[in-house]
Amino acid sequence: MDYIGSKLKLNNWIFEIINKHIDHPEKMFFLDACSGSGSVSKYAIKAGYQVISNDLMKFSSTIINGSVGLTKTQYNTALEKINKFNSINQGIDGYFYTNFCDESSPPRFYFTAKNARLIDLIRKEIDFTNDLKIRDYLLYCGLEAISRVSNTAGVQAAFLKKYKDRAKNTFKLVNENITEGSVSVFNRDILSLLKDKEFRTKYQEDILYIDPPYNQRQYGPNYHLYETFVRNDNPQTKGLTGLRNWKNESYSNFCVKKNCLQFLKSIIDNSTAKLIFISYNSDGILHEKEIKTNFPTVKIHERDQRRFKSDTSETRTYNDKKLIEYLFEIQKK
Repeated sequence: MDYIGSKLKLNNWIFEIINKHIDHPEKMFFLDACSGSGSVSKYAIKAGYQVISNDLMKFSSTIINGSVGLTKTQYNTALEKINKFNSINQGIDGYFYTNFCDESSPPRFYFTAKNARLIDLIRKEIDFTNDLKIRDYLLYCGLEAISRVSNTAGVQAAFLKKYKDRAKNTFKLVNENITEGSVSVFNRDILSLLKDKEFRTKYQEDILYIDPPYNQRQYGPNYHLYETFVRNDNPQTKGLTGLRNWKNESYSNFCVKKNCLQFLKSIIDNSTAKLIFISYNSDGILHEKEIKTNFPTVKIHERDQRRFKSDTSETRTYNDKKLIEYLFEIQKK
């Protein structure tokens, strides 16, 4: 799916470093504090850890809950529903049609009118599913399907003026992969979660992994279509691009220069983990020197990273400065 910052291609490197400290992962609680698209949580589950997965965005926690630990019966039931959904040729004039297609008022070219109608109908049908695990799996499949036909350049803060080829394809769900195992899923501000008394009666994490936003661009506007699809709350849209009121839901201090460092310190102070790993890169609003100064025992692992480009336009100017991916390793006494 379209998601900037996914660690799918870096997981082998990340866990090669983490696993050097661990003899028995099955005895360790691994807290993925900012789970995003879920790739790190799923990798940790496969590696044998007891995984706690959290994210500020509702769609992220839905992906994890829906893609991990389905029984064979649940999976087969979901497949039957997907086949039924994909037999539908005509949708309804619902929220996505009213707000996010060329026939909306104002027109917003996120989806073709046909796809917006199909999204509306299938989203309505998903809510008739009583089993939460099946429902979240169907939502996960729906998110992936949205990503395949959305008319954007990687993030959803804006749409393209003309439909690109993928946006002209028909919205259809496919049978997305599932991960065997179990996971505990939360949808919270991570600092609030770590301070929560009820959470602490059940969980004491041994490893804390943090993959925060690196810059000032909040994830709320970047992925508002995913969030609205999952929440199904029909929010009032704002502005030319139709954003939801994300500031009340997913505002992150990681994206605010004056707050970021203290927020990170508070998270580490409130964690029970003795091993903390932080993914970051050289474009981040926190600099390597700040991390070294504030965490004197930090060990820094790094590798070159390919810079994301939202399109291949020859007229667009991109930062040609070398991009370095960091994994900061902090051990608490």
